[in-house]
Amino acid sequence: MSEVAKIDPQAEAPAPADPMVNMIERIAMTPDLPIERLEKMLDMKERMDRQNAQAQHAAAFAQASSEFPAIPMNGRGHNKMPYATLKDIIAHTRPVLSRHGLALNFAVETGDTIRVTARLSHTSGHVETVSIDLPRDTSGSKNAVQAVGSSQTYGQRYTAQAILGLSLGEDTEDDGRTATGETITAEQYLELRELVERAGITEDVVCKAERVQMLDALPVKRFQHVKNQLAVTMKKKEQASA
Repeated sequence: MSEVAKIDPQAEAPAPADPMVNMIERIAMTPDLPIERLEKMLDMKERMDRQNAQAQHAAAFAQASSEFPAIPMNGRGHNKMPYATLKDIIAHTRPVLSRHGLALNFAVETGDTIRVTARLSHTSGHVETVSIDLPRDTSGSKNAVQAVGSSQTYGQRYTAQAILGLSLGEDTEDDGRTATGETITAEQYLELRELVERAGITEDVVCKAERVQMLDALPVKRFQHVKNQLAVTMKKKEQASA
């Protein structure tokens, strides 16, 4: 006698039908239905789907962010200040994001500037994005490919931290100089890096003069002053070599 296969009723049960879909199907079968009415119903369904997807994304991210492990600060910036590298950010957050149906990836557009966009997507279909526009990082005698790659990595690290709500090495103690004000943008930071190199000095010199731990922690209100000082230094250097 053949053995009767056991079937799990819960495993075989179909997913419950969406009431909104059922209602639209019934309305669509109505004779002489104005097309405008059906379009309004479909638009309503799309809005509801977007709202539900957004709510699922928010709930998943709230849970995931509470489970992020401590991320090591293996990078070393100016004055040997530690920071989290892009590699470590990805390695330590990806497993947690994946468990909650989330994924982080990046898009890069190259033109007059390098636009880096971080995309945090959920299985529901909702996607959150954060973008940053950067100049090519030509400091250190980089070639064209290296200039794009450096800006891309910088942009990915900063947009990843922004979209994941991480603070990893950028909040430095500086005697209160930056505690109450905005710091320079990524574009301004790269502009100063190039000027520092052209002036023949190091970033540490600027950091010590401005009493900040890292150049990218410079208050935005000091940007023009530092830029002017670097221009003076470059002029003196040119005069000395003439």
